[in-house]
Amino acid sequence: LGKPIKGRQLLAVGSFTFILILTMLVRSFFLQVIQGNHYLALAEGNRVREVIIPAPRGLIYDQYGETLTENYPEFSLAIVPNDIPADDNKRRNIFNEVSKVSDLPAEKFEAIWQSLPEERRRRLDPVLVPQPLSYAEGLRLNLYAPSWSGVTILTIPKRRATALNDLPSSWSHLLGYVGPVTEEDLIQSENFYSSQDAIGKNGLELSYEKILRGKNGHRDIEINALGEEQPRFSEVKPEAGRNIWLTVDGELQSFAESVLQKGLVNAGAAKGALVILDPATGGVLAMVSLPTFNVNEFNEGMTSDNYKKLSDDPGHPLFNRAIQGTYPSGSTIKPVIAAAALQEKVITPTTSILSTGGLWVYEWFFPDWKAGGHGQTSVKRAIAESVNTFFYTIGGGYNDFVGLGIDRLERYARLFGLGAITGIDLPGEAKGLFPSAEWKEKNKNELWYIGDTYHASIGQGDVLVTPLQVAAYTAAIANGGTLWQPHLVGEIVSSDGKPKQQIAPQANARDLISPEWLQVVREGMRQTITIGSARSLQSLPIPVAGKTGTAEVGGNLKPHGWFTGFAPYQNPEIVVTVLIENCGEGGTYAVPVAKQIFQWWYDNRVEK
Repeated sequence: LGKPIKGRQLLAVGSFTFILILTMLVRSFFLQVIQGNHYLALAEGNRVREVIIPAPRGLIYDQYGETLTENYPEFSLAIVPNDIPADDNKRRNIFNEVSKVSDLPAEKFEAIWQSLPEERRRRLDPVLVPQPLSYAEGLRLNLYAPSWSGVTILTIPKRRATALNDLPSSWSHLLGYVGPVTEEDLIQSENFYSSQDAIGKNGLELSYEKILRGKNGHRDIEINALGEEQPRFSEVKPEAGRNIWLTVDGELQSFAESVLQKGLVNAGAAKGALVILDPATGGVLAMVSLPTFNVNEFNEGMTSDNYKKLSDDPGHPLFNRAIQGTYPSGSTIKPVIAAAALQEKVITPTTSILSTGGLWVYEWFFPDWKAGGHGQTSVKRAIAESVNTFFYTIGGGYNDFVGLGIDRLERYARLFGLGAITGIDLPGEAKGLFPSAEWKEKNKNELWYIGDTYHASIGQGDVLVTPLQVAAYTAAIANGGTLWQPHLVGEIVSSDGKPKQQIAPQANARDLISPEWLQVVREGMRQTITIGSARSLQSLPIPVAGKTGTAEVGGNLKPHGWFTGFAPYQNPEIVVTVLIENCGEGGTYAVPVAKQIFQWWYDNRVEK
């Protein structure tokens, strides 16, 4: 019958059983109630994972279909935060194993892990290790990755500007570059991006980010308890970004850059800019800023040392002088002043003003550039020979002659787009400045004097313009009075080639000046070439009209040299604006650069 169970033994067994059951109940309550949501998320994460399928980024083409950018794949190590062991020793062991195989220091992985906020550590989207892998490295590491909990190999789409040929190029300022998505980007986009994406950071890549960017797809896969991928669960294919076609003529862009570079050398200068526009639409045919940089260094991941080198460069190669540089316009503004005076009936085409070498106002002298003056001068000759006295007088008045005055000067300057951005489709455009009495009192705490008006009338003093603004108002004079908004993109095309979206030109202003008065100004600009300060352009096979400028900058620095003009004279097809910093006279150094561009246009683009 067996031995009877004693009371103490029964109590001990009962107590043990009770404690065991109580422990299991408490543990179950803790797991299911207290940490239920956490473990539910982990279980779902282990069961179904979403793998991002990156969308191809749209490409950029010049107006003739030459490819300017490309996409290519690159392998990268990544951390899946949720899958990294919480235990410090286990985590570091994994990082050490990865380090042995990849030659990347374990400290790099640990530093990334430690930088993640607690909330981010519970997420499944990967965090990239900023160290690209070669194709061979990526294939080799992919064999080991399944054994590393929380570490994976991703194929990342990368961007490259093919127009550069691995050299600093003027294309860099136009195309811009892409960079990794930041946590701030992810938050602001409300998770539209994934952590694997690249985003436009500058240039057209930034301006047209929403167009170039496609829509990522994803693949949902099942993962078993051992972390092994099961057969495909579901897949949503990515949508490729749309392509953009520029108004830029790629051949002209390259030629213009080489010509400006030679022009800088000839002038003994280091910095300059050049803008070529279509006066009928405002489309940018070429835009060059020198010195420049290699945008692919940013696309591929700029090192801190290289970035510091670029930032500390006295030539400021990251600075796009064509749209961000502000300079005294010098005499290139005189056609605008002449148009305003004709429109306001301050002068007529036959009004004659005597130039004797300058004007005296009490003890202050405002000189002409030509000693002894130019004699009796009408508006056309004043434009052609850049007669300061004529523009002092029509701008500010002298003795009994009533000029425009600063208020009307400012109004017409703004009408022609000065003191405001043009609205070009590039980030970072500068406004420049056309001063007023109110501006001077507010910013300098000084009264406005007649000398200030004289200086503004010849593009000196506080007047500041960008090369693009000068090109834009030159185009308005050339085309009969429409101030077009300059633009680089002419067409948007889907990845399959259709449908196409034409970008219609946008006018910032129309009918600026009566056609008859603009014709007078154009005739004066034509005389700049036939009898005036740019006579070297008379030998061209294409008739040109234009205006030179020599803008004083003060101190011991040489003046900036300008030229702006258009061709053919009767039916303009291009506007060319050249600026060379601190070179001397525009007629000596800027005009030869423009001459080569007009010649190239005639040889390569004019129908004969």
